[in-house]
Amino acid sequence: MHWTILLKSDPEAKGNPILHGLRIAASALADDVKISIFLTQEAISLAFRDEQAGAKQKAQQDLLHELQELGARTYVVGLEWLHQAEKSLLNTHIEAASMKTLVRQMKISDQVITL
Repeated sequence: MHWTILLKSDPEAKGNPILHGLRIAASALADDVKISIFLTQEAISLAFRDEQAGAKQKAQQDLLHELQELGARTYVVGLEWLHQAEKSLLNTHIEAASMKTLVRQMKISDQVITL
């Protein structure tokens, strides 16, 4: 079984939808579900190292890193303009991907969750 979780909300958004999505991913991983997490729109900021990030965003980035260690694959979509040298600014284990990759992954997933 495979799930795709598409995170597009602002990390500082009211109700913390990003954290909810990451918790869903953690629960699914515990049940041996393969997870692909895609960061897009407002959630792209989670893909970059930022010393100025707030406590909420740092907690989300830490949880995202833990999920990666447990086997979740993480992609950031919408950075086609990013030059190869700048891709080194991405947090560890986050891959730059295209919309084509996202659509392909959604097609093979048993469940797609968007937050």
